Amino acid sequence: MTTVGIIGAGTMGAEIAHVASAAGMDVLVADADLARAEQGVDRARALAARRVERGRLDADAAEAATARVRAVAGIDDLADVDVVIEAVPEDLALKTAVHRRIDEVVRPDALVATNTSGLSVTALGDATASPSRLVGLHFFNPASTMRLVEVIAGAATDEQAVARAIALAEDLGKTPVRVRECPGFVVNRVLVRAMAEAYRAAAGAPVDRRAADAMVVDGGPAPMGPFALGDLVGLDVLDSIRGDLEAAYGDRFDDAGTLAPLVAAGRLGRKSGGGLVPDGDAQPTGTEPVVAAIYYAGALDEARRLADEGVASPADIDLAMCLGAGWAEGPLASG
Repeated sequence: MTTVGIIGAGTMGAEIAHVASAAGMDVLVADADLARAEQGVDRARALAARRVERGRLDADAAEAATARVRAVAGIDDLADVDVVIEAVPEDLALKTAVHRRIDEVVRPDALVATNTSGLSVTALGDATASPSRLVGLHFFNPASTMRLVEVIAGAATDEQAVARAIALAEDLGKTPVRVRECPGFVVNRVLVRAMAEAYRAAAGAPVDRRAADAMVVDGGPAPMGPFALGDLVGLDVLDSIRGDLEAAYGDRFDDAGTLAPLVAAGRLGRKSGGGLVPDGDAQPTGTEPVVAAIYYAGALDEARRLADEGVASPADIDLAMCLGAGWAEGPLASG
């Protein structure tokens, strides 16, 4: 039986721990101390219980899965695991420190993965002693239900490690999509580009954002418009990702100053109250169809860039958008 060590007992770590245990793997959850690790295990068990309540998991299977998850005091207790999945916050310095400790502790033949939505696997590997076994696994939130995993090789990652990571994702019941390393990978690049385009368009003319969202949903494959989606993601998180992508790719990720003032005011979307979408009924101004069209045009252009750069195949780009963003079809399917 495969034994998986999860480092980081927050929301994502707990989600991955549940997924691995439900797939029949033994799971050890580590964090800064045992108390935090135990909180992560409690989260994983609560996930199993909720899935039973919703009829998505058999009660006996949930009981067996929760029995396979155990908290440990720290990374030192992961010496004999087959796979390590690091799921600490998106901070390169923090992840580097964690992976240097992993190098010192785990078996040389263990697969090591970092769960990241956009940090450089190459940069992380360069700071560690064993870059050849390090691979990026971008699980989508919530990992307990989202099927997509973006698989990213760093410059020094061995092909055998990539193959093992793909097999692991499949064993977890996920659909892996191999992505060539680049800032934002596939889904974030396409989504945030489209959202930035819509925000710029809305900044230049009076637009009812609720009505524009409705036209995006009614007129294309996206299940949610750019303004509601921003509020769902969290405007602070979104603006951080958008800023990184603008630094990497330039003005096409500029949002015309839409997000920063809201973040500074503490209006972060659903998690705080207040955000991009106003209260009340939609009051269309006539410019909403333009915003919706620009949203999809931005997504199509970025998807074409990804394909041209060889980041992923057109089919995999479309698959990633369907599984990772909930689109009914990918942007290249009809573009």
